[in-house]
Amino acid sequence: MQSFDTRTLVERIADELRSQVIDGRLEPGRRVRQEDIAGRLGVSRTPLREAFRQLESEGWFTSHPRQGVLVSAMSYEEVCEIAAARMVLEPAAARVAAVVHDDEAAGRLRELVEQTSATPEVHDFDGLNRAFHLEVYGATDHTPPNELSRTTRHYWERFTRYRRYYWRAEEHVSLSAEYHARIADLWCARDGAATEAEVARHIISAITDQIRVLHPGSTPDPALAAVCRRYDIELRL
Repeated sequence: MQSFDTRTLVERIADELRSQVIDGRLEPGRRVRQEDIAGRLGVSRTPLREAFRQLESEGWFTSHPRQGVLVSAMSYEEVCEIAAARMVLEPAAARVAAVVHDDEAAGRLRELVEQTSATPEVHDFDGLNRAFHLEVYGATDHTPPNELSRTTRHYWERFTRYRRYYWRAEEHVSLSAEYHARIADLWCARDGAATEAEVARHIISAITDQIRVLHPGSTPDPALAAVCRRYDIELRL
């Protein structure tokens, strides 16, 4: 397993297991025996259990009383359900945060955009992307939590495993970085309406590509399409 000094052992284990799901070594629906995984990775059961708890909270694995731990299926229905919630919550949260943020938050966001422009590795981009979006939504630890930010953060995190597939292609990372730069300019200018619209376009651009990769030939989901029309966006798969 590749080693990164900046990550804890639990984080390295979690990243390796995510990679194994993404590249097909751990297929959806497969039962996972933690003792086998511990042996293959050369780690003890304690950090492995912590990694599995984290991954279950993100939706990568599911525990069943009789079947044990299974690799979660990636259903089209779940993709659309979470995507519709994201399209309702995230643009609205971004609009609010764009209006009420302070200068320190703007400085953090500009710094994140500068770091992203260096075209980092996908692993590095994952952390930068997360920090960027939570800052834009006013959902970081720097900001007092509220119901909107908590709920927005929850659904953003739930989409992590689908997002990882999208970033397997370098052009997707570059496209996200371009959206981030535009969003940051609008957000720092405190243009709430324009920020909301650009965030909506960013989200649906990534989601439609993710659906094409995971579920090619799918029919547009009516609920997701209805939310898209709110921003004059036609859902095309």
